[in-house]
Amino acid sequence: MSHRGRVERVLTRVFRNDWSALTPPEIGRWTPELSVSVVMPARGGQRRLDLALASLAAQTYPEDLLEVVVVDDHSSPGLRLPPLRPARCRVLNAPDGGWGAGYSRAYGAHASTGDILVWMDADMVAGPEFVEAQARWHHTHAEAVTLGRVRFADAGPRTPEEVLARVRAGTLHRSLDTGRRHEWVECLLTQSDRLRDADHLGFHAYVGAAAGVRRNLYEAAGGVDPDLDLGQDTEFGYRLWQAGAVMVPEHAATAWHVGRAGTARTRLPSERFRTEVLAELMPHPHAYRERVPAHRRRIPLVHAVVDVSGAPYDLVRGCVDRLLDSAETDLAITLVADWEGAREGGGAPGGPHLDLRLVQANYLREPRISFATAEPRTGFPSPFLLQVPVAWGLGQVALSRLLASAERARAGLTELFSATSPSRDAGVRLWRTRALARAMRVCGEEEDLGDVVAELHGRYRIHAGQETLTDLSLYRSVPPPPRAAPDTVAAPCPHGDAGTREGAPAPGARRGGRRPVGALVRSAWRGTLRRLRRERAHGPAAGRDPAQDG
Repeated sequence: MSHRGRVERVLTRVFRNDWSALTPPEIGRWTPELSVSVVMPARGGQRRLDLALASLAAQTYPEDLLEVVVVDDHSSPGLRLPPLRPARCRVLNAPDGGWGAGYSRAYGAHASTGDILVWMDADMVAGPEFVEAQARWHHTHAEAVTLGRVRFADAGPRTPEEVLARVRAGTLHRSLDTGRRHEWVECLLTQSDRLRDADHLGFHAYVGAAAGVRRNLYEAAGGVDPDLDLGQDTEFGYRLWQAGAVMVPEHAATAWHVGRAGTARTRLPSERFRTEVLAELMPHPHAYRERVPAHRRRIPLVHAVVDVSGAPYDLVRGCVDRLLDSAETDLAITLVADWEGAREGGGAPGGPHLDLRLVQANYLREPRISFATAEPRTGFPSPFLLQVPVAWGLGQVALSRLLASAERARAGLTELFSATSPSRDAGVRLWRTRALARAMRVCGEEEDLGDVVAELHGRYRIHAGQETLTDLSLYRSVPPPPRAAPDTVAAPCPHGDAGTREGAPAPGARRGGRRPVGALVRSAWRGTLRRLRRERAHGPAAGRDPAQDG
């Protein structure tokens, strides 16, 4: 097993979400090794809970590897364990301070001990292979997220004993399967070849009433949000997707909601809830996100990273200001440098950290900009990570075009580089977060990460024009001329300049005899233009009197 919160390296490389590359063991013909915790949030409904626990008592998975944790969400009266239940089963009372399905699932996952977490609603009756059918995939691949098949039955067994009898007789499926199902999930599975050809919205097939995930992947994705009562399944499915999950629909893992199943019982969030709450946390789908004001978008679509270490202040401004002025506003920017070192040297009037202090002072109040001492490994939980070299400036619509190209090509890595660039690595890289997260788990020491992402999710390369990608290093400010030696400074005119007080600096001059940098730049530029005009009219001005150029 891997360290807590980190998914161990995997051997099989799955292209996008094509889970057909995996070969799980056949049900009933293998020996499980990983322990499973079934987490069931419950609020009241003792009779239905008794039926659910009876169905779990008849599972084909080894009982010494199976535990069931029922989280009592402040029921009154409190829930109790029935006589017919799994050998390892307990009821935990949800702590005060929170309530709802999300809170109970998060607490149950924290309190459980299994290597694999399987979710199940307390008003469901599970088929005997519900746990085994899912666990075999998690033994095969650490990134697998299994999606059990959820069905609805108006009537079912009346007692736990009847559930057990039907399971042993092999008639449970025939007595409960009425054909009612989650229509939108079945439609998505059909359109995407059972998720093997899923696009960026494949996570919508995730239904927390019957799903399984390895604990390490669960923790790497941040776990279920305890603050969400409605919609926590969709939001957590979105984060699992960004963490690199391979979502596998498993029809052999069937469970039935028994009784009338309205919106309140199936916990389907309304469209208003999706647009007002979930869209703040999920940049996808775009149709919902577009209705959320920019200041309420808690998770950006793009996490841009610019390493500004050692870069001059003007160069950083040229790069970062272009990003802030982009037509794509759903982004946040992280500036990477030794900010601690810049703070420690803050008392010095100059020094090597002066540019960093100027950068930080300029962007400290910009809400979309943060500062870090190391680059983030991925953009999680944002769908995209944008790496921009500080010497490159993106055009106003460049990022929008990059995103459109990435979605159209379903690319894991989209690269934008100048046609005149000597190296493709010198350009801008847009990484798809889920592809990058998965590539890091399979990338060998001698392999290039970009090549691995291309193998897992595809690569798309774009040659950029001047308006799309600008080399900012070609537009550096003209440095000021060196100071003149004290003994070469001309003596001031005793009568002073006409129209100027004696001893006062001339207009446009600074104290100490230096002119402003802007005036020097303008003067040099005017002189250059005059020389160019003369060369076009008379040819190169070789041998001309320098005084004529002034």
